[in-house]
Amino acid sequence: MIELLHINEYVYLKDVDIYFSSGLNVITGETGTGKSLLLDVIGAFLDYQNLRSDTFSADMVVDLDSDVVSGEVELGTGQHIFTVERKNKRLFYKIDGKLSSRDVVQDIVSNFIAIHKQNSQMKLLDKTFILNILDKVAEDEKLMEDYKATYQSYLYVNKTLSTLDKEEIESSLEELKTKIEEVESAHLSVDEERELEKIYKDASNIQVLIQHYTAAIQQLEDMEGGTRKFYSLLDKEFHEKLDSLIESIADLENSIQKELSKIEEMDVEDIENRLGIYKRLRRKYGPTTEDVLENLAAWKIEYDKKAKELEILINAVEEKRKLEKQLAKLANNISKMRKDAAKRIEGLITEHLNDLNMNARVGFSFSEVPFNSTGIDDVELVGSTLSTGPLYPLRKIASGGELSRIMLALELSVTSTDVLVYDEIDSGVGGVTAVRLAEKLEKLSKNHQIIIVTHLPQIALKADKHFALIRNGDTGIVSELSGEAKMEEIKRMFGGEEIVEMIRETKS
Repeated sequence: MIELLHINEYVYLKDVDIYFSSGLNVITGETGTGKSLLLDVIGAFLDYQNLRSDTFSADMVVDLDSDVVSGEVELGTGQHIFTVERKNKRLFYKIDGKLSSRDVVQDIVSNFIAIHKQNSQMKLLDKTFILNILDKVAEDEKLMEDYKATYQSYLYVNKTLSTLDKEEIESSLEELKTKIEEVESAHLSVDEERELEKIYKDASNIQVLIQHYTAAIQQLEDMEGGTRKFYSLLDKEFHEKLDSLIESIADLENSIQKELSKIEEMDVEDIENRLGIYKRLRRKYGPTTEDVLENLAAWKIEYDKKAKELEILINAVEEKRKLEKQLAKLANNISKMRKDAAKRIEGLITEHLNDLNMNARVGFSFSEVPFNSTGIDDVELVGSTLSTGPLYPLRKIASGGELSRIMLALELSVTSTDVLVYDEIDSGVGGVTAVRLAEKLEKLSKNHQIIIVTHLPQIALKADKHFALIRNGDTGIVSELSGEAKMEEIKRMFGGEEIVEMIRETKS
């Protein structure tokens, strides 16, 4: 339970101490005094981000009747101090004087405090809120974790499938394959092309070259024969130089003979055909042979990429089938647990509504939807004020006051926290219903600490502790009421001295 709420500074509340008791704690005051500010402070320890001031500092002393664990933080039974401070628009949290994270504090506090804020009954029309309620009752956290992990994989596979087109990939692969085979089969070489072009350029002079090369060879042969005649005319000391000369003539003759053989063996038509291949491929994939070969390398890379994409696509299709089976199994199990949970709490809701002077039937309507982040369930609350007949969506049949009571009944049916905080849940409630609501809260306070901001004197009369908030200029004052002071506040709430006198006579 909450033992003490100390507000160092918040709006016009400064250095305020509120000592709560077990049972029913009521907070009253004139409209506009800022009663809800007190609940803002409690909410700051939970998941509320609606603080109305950049300057904020508060401590909350709680007494835990069981151990609470969040991450590496473990709090034993007994008294603990939680601190929240806002500086430079940032919130800082402490537990027992030690800095802690917001997530840890909120996780711990949510284990023993639940807050019902004004207009929170509108959440009854929020299907996500209803699903969360059912999941809480069903205790399907492990299944939901498995489902969400599988669903993320499913989304990834679907994204892959949506970005890859099998027909487009196969068409690209076929086109690339044709290009690659066409160019590779040509065995292109920049050096070969240059040589062929040079030879072909000189092809018109081939006969002249043949004649010249033939004549040159004949002259060299004659020169060699003539040189040999010098052996008999010269002394031996010159023979070595003659040998060298004859050897050089022979080498030159041999080289010219090889070139002559090449020319004589040359087929100009073959050269033209070969150069025609180069020209055709340059025209299709060039403009140069270097460009064609660079494109060939790029095509091979692209082909490997597309082949990999096709493999991924084929695998993704199979993976999607597997994931769909897994999702279906998990989602169906979750849905069954939710439906079982719904059956368990439908009767409790009806019972609580009867206690709140509302004869109504309330149920959960399930419909199946495609896989999404929460499963396959679309759920909404339905109800009727008739004992028989169909149930209709609450959004179509329930007034604001009725929604408020249904919300309270729902929360009472599923609550598991020690401390219940309510901010004007009596909206649209009066008369006999107000009395029944007060009785309900009194009964509930036997097992829970209740902290409630209310305008109903019927509830205030049931209080174990009664606090009144008044505003004096820029200062808010919270007073604990008892005796005559309490009677005066209840008189104000009822709106007449006669009522207070009747209460006094009843008590005497």
